[in-house]
Amino acid sequence: MIGQVGIRAGLWSLSHAAPDLMARWYAERFTTPRRFPVAWREKDWMRQARPSRLPFDGADSLALYEWGEGPVVLLVHGFEGRAGQLGGFVAPFVSAGYRVVAFDAPAHGASDGKRTAIQEMVRALAKVAGHVGPVEAVVAHSLGSTALVECLYRGMEADRAVLIAPPVHPETYLPRIARHLGISQKAAGRAQALLEARHGAPFEDYRPLSAARHLSQPALILHDEDDRQVPLDEGEKLARFWPGATLEMTQSLGHNRILRDPGVIARALTFVQTRG
Repeated sequence: MIGQVGIRAGLWSLSHAAPDLMARWYAERFTTPRRFPVAWREKDWMRQARPSRLPFDGADSLALYEWGEGPVVLLVHGFEGRAGQLGGFVAPFVSAGYRVVAFDAPAHGASDGKRTAIQEMVRALAKVAGHVGPVEAVVAHSLGSTALVECLYRGMEADRAVLIAPPVHPETYLPRIARHLGISQKAAGRAQALLEARHGAPFEDYRPLSAARHLSQPALILHDEDDRQVPLDEGEKLARFWPGATLEMTQSLGHNRILRDPGVIARALTFVQTRG
């Protein structure tokens, strides 16, 4: 079998011999989220939802889910995630009198599409918020937090924001992952140009730290010390740049288990309920 070193060597060779071909491959791979099997607990959470479809970008549509009645709390998953990942927040928030709304981002879960990028995730979040609003609070995870910061900066209204494991350097992901895979920076740069042309906006436009300086909503940032996907220092940076943000750290929960932790869910609910 070809090991990881052999794969990296092959990608390195191809990216130098045929950078345009490698750029096209990398652009497709970078924007094609994997759809993972749905855990049993998520199936239980989702069976209790009121599902619907929301038209998005012409013939496509987003899968929308709702629970309860009252002020809207919107749940936003990250890249390669799905609405059900945040299902643990549903029952506590519904019991507290909220209408909880979640959705599958483009090319995720039950939503249409095969490929997506941060530019499209931002548009999808804005579309959902406009459809279900006014929004009392948003709970967002990982790249969903990046989309949330951008939407709030562009004028989306929400009284409070809870951001879990928020990445703050989306413009660096494509070249950084390319280095890990052994792809040349030349091919990575061409892949980025292809994606920016496809989605109509450069990755440089999405700078959560710059945007956060202008936000006035109180924010709670929850980040685990052992997160291997989004390092803790990214959450720390966002907390420093966001005037009304508070950072709280967890331990031994990583990047995804943090979404199922009862203490994290309870803390998010308390924060959303806090006034003044």
